[in-house]
Amino acid sequence: MRIRTGLGALICCSVGLTACTAAPHQGPVATVTKPSVGRPAAPASAQAAMSSEAFTPYAGLGASTDDGLAPGDTYAALHTACMNDAGYGQYASSAPWSVRENRGLAFAQPFGPWGYLGTALAAQAGFNLSAGGDGQSPGQLGPPQPSPSLPTAAQAAAGKCLNIVMDFNNAQFAHSMAGVEAMNDDISTDVVQDPDLKKAQKAWSACMAKNGYTAPDPDNLALQELDALGLRGGPGGPSPSPTAGLNQAQIATAVTDANCTDSTDLAGIYFAIQASYEQQFVSANQQQLNAEVRQYKAAFATELRKLPALLRTASAKVEFPGGPVGPGRPKKRSQPG
Repeated sequence: MRIRTGLGALICCSVGLTACTAAPHQGPVATVTKPSVGRPAAPASAQAAMSSEAFTPYAGLGASTDDGLAPGDTYAALHTACMNDAGYGQYASSAPWSVRENRGLAFAQPFGPWGYLGTALAAQAGFNLSAGGDGQSPGQLGPPQPSPSLPTAAQAAAGKCLNIVMDFNNAQFAHSMAGVEAMNDDISTDVVQDPDLKKAQKAWSACMAKNGYTAPDPDNLALQELDALGLRGGPGGPSPSPTAGLNQAQIATAVTDANCTDSTDLAGIYFAIQASYEQQFVSANQQQLNAEVRQYKAAFATELRKLPALLRTASAKVEFPGGPVGPGRPKKRSQPG
């Protein structure tokens, strides 16, 4: 499941749900009016901004425990139910292929196409949020390392359950959540193409250039920094420990990013534009969104009933992108877009 706004190449799915597929466009009503936002105040954080936006509950469907729509029907809950049905519920939270809650479309790190929100956090952790403890770190991508400490049978059950959850995830992207994904794409397109946002990003780029940084937009800058930190690929496991020099450099970049974000009001403009487009899409497509929530909840309930039968036929060998992964070292996978 993709992050709703920005850094689309950074996270497609959670660590567990790596097999996302592109959903067919379901044709939501996409006629919108360009908002006039002026120079609104920046939000306290990217997450605070998204928490107040109209599309967030639908973006969190299946990923968030508190989306207000289907709060208990998450991928993590499905994984736990599966492990219980397999007879290894005591290992659900520590299974080698554990499915933590998908970060999904409804969650945001402090940096993205809106710049960097939070000068204090930038000075503390920069783009390596795993060191900052804000709870919004994208983390290192890739499948988690299997744990040799679990019983063999529990590892096999965990592999089966992860395959079951990934299959369910893919099926919902193609069916019950296809319209949500189409709206996500349409909203994102309208936001990034908005002339006011482009003007603000141009001002941000000029500010960065005055401070010795060349970047066309903050999204590209963030991805470059994540590449340098080793946070965009490779197997899961502990977050990397950059050298002191590298860490000092990336923190300096993040602080400059945050200062330029503030001086150009990039974040305020970005989230005001996004909030307007989201409200327009939700208002125009409320009936379809309600139907998709009902379809997702029904599919989740059906999947729970099917778990015993699915466990009898599922493979214990996890099928991550790039090929199956056994109980040994995971294969390196390509990053879905």
